[in-house]
Amino acid sequence: MKIILSFVLFVFVFSCTSVDDDFDFIDLSESTILQSSETLLKFDDKYPTSVRMVDSLLFVIYVKADTCVDVYNIETRQKIKSLGPVGHGADDLINPNFILSVDNNRVLLDEGNLKKIVEIEKNDVDSIVLKEYIPYPDPIFMSSETNLSENYIAGRKIDAIDGKMFFVYNRSTGKILEMKCPFTLNESVSDYNYTFAPIVALNEQQNRVIVGMYFFDLIHVYDLEGKHINTFKFSEKCIPDVNKNTRTLALENGYSGFIRCFPTEKYCYLLRVTVNPIAEKTEKMLVQTDWNGNLINSYRFVDMCRGNSI
Repeated sequence: MKIILSFVLFVFVFSCTSVDDDFDFIDLSESTILQSSETLLKFDDKYPTSVRMVDSLLFVIYVKADTCVDVYNIETRQKIKSLGPVGHGADDLINPNFILSVDNNRVLLDEGNLKKIVEIEKNDVDSIVLKEYIPYPDPIFMSSETNLSENYIAGRKIDAIDGKMFFVYNRSTGKILEMKCPFTLNESVSDYNYTFAPIVALNEQQNRVIVGMYFFDLIHVYDLEGKHINTFKFSEKCIPDVNKNTRTLALENGYSGFIRCFPTEKYCYLLRVTVNPIAEKTEKMLVQTDWNGNLINSYRFVDMCRGNSI
């Protein structure tokens, strides 16, 4: 009788969120194993959060540092310059992020403090400076996961409301399309913006936006007019349950999701994590798809750089 009662309580607390779907399943069991990684740089007192490499230059964004960005020569592994003092001044940076782009090779930063999109000018190694690239468009201020192409900007509004997951902004017309998640949970959550946080990749030439999700083992494919093309799942349990008491996702037993994306002309690369809190273990793999979301290859990392190293 106690077992039956316990089961009833479990069902009451954790609502079933296995949405009836026709998501296409992608099997990652035949992934290529990458055995080891090489440490390029190690930091004693800084924590790198994002990197961008152009030719022989490596640009690194930090947290917990006096300056936000360092520039390195990847061949010599020597630091060339530090940029962006942390602060609220007219030329200071607070929390910059690299802007992704398939058709623009400039090193661009999304920086809300300055309300502008900033370029790291790298024409001459001896004169690397920060300068304004374009003003930050008002309809998308402030954003994250920002992608820029010749005619569009795609990303996620930091203060998204009304269930919007990501946006596509037309730079020519000023029109903004905001898209909701293509499925709904069977129970409401207290923080929609956090729960459905996406990663976003834009390719204007392919007329595609690929959207991954931090806490769901799914990617979604859209066109630039906001039409939902397809959704792919990478595991049968791709949607976590919701805890009715806390109105949050029940992630204590583990989950898989996507935390980074790397768009190129032909392919989209997505960094997938599988988190196992009980075993205190996180596995990472790189999923390569075409711009319709079809699997090209996947790579499983056995040994990765950790913490304050690249």
